[in-house]
Amino acid sequence: MNIAHSVILITAAGSPLGKALSLHFASLGAKLALVDERQHALGQTLQACQAVGASCQSYLIPDLSERTIATLINNVHQHFGRIEVLVNCWVGSELPSLLSPSSVDQFSRSMSEKATPFFTFGKQTAHYMRDHNCPGVIINLAANEDCQHNYIHSGSKAIVSGLTQSWAKELAEFNIRVGGVVPLTIDCPCNNHHHKLSSPLQYEIARSAEYIVANDYFNGRMIEAEVS
Repeated sequence: MNIAHSVILITAAGSPLGKALSLHFASLGAKLALVDERQHALGQTLQACQAVGASCQSYLIPDLSERTIATLINNVHQHFGRIEVLVNCWVGSELPSLLSPSSVDQFSRSMSEKATPFFTFGKQTAHYMRDHNCPGVIINLAANEDCQHNYIHSGSKAIVSGLTQSWAKELAEFNIRVGGVVPLTIDCPCNNHHHKLSSPLQYEIARSAEYIVANDYFNGRMIEAEVS
């Protein structure tokens, strides 16, 4: 797919990673639909993209319900006329320990607050692409809460990877490709949990996302982004 002038919808655009992705695709000439629940953070990303001359529009959403997301997809279509790429950011938190007293409640809350919107954005965008006969790309990205850490827990990574492979098989007949990117990390006690997601790593994640969009043969696979 030719990225220049393509319409890319980016979720969690106000997060540090979302902002980095937005600026990267803006530099490639894409048209951007920037989505977030947080007004101030979303506004900062919008201003940064406008400063580099990007064609972009921000969409502040009040909640992450399926109805709201479906309305958003329609609004993006009304403004840009099409949606060719979804950059679907999972900004999840650590999955609870299996034997902790409140693990079931914590797991249910995590799935409701993080996994459900992630799944819904994928579903509604895929519906749009299929119904409009629009060949497209869905990129699933995983980072930790608000992208403040450079590690991603293996549980969240497994969910994102599993959904990426499953969606790719289901959507292939509609000419919709699905790929994913996660930071290359190892869960271990020695990890520095206070080390922020570095700019070089953000850049590598953005470059990996660019590769998935541009490579028409990439489908159903994950890229582990790393910096040397």
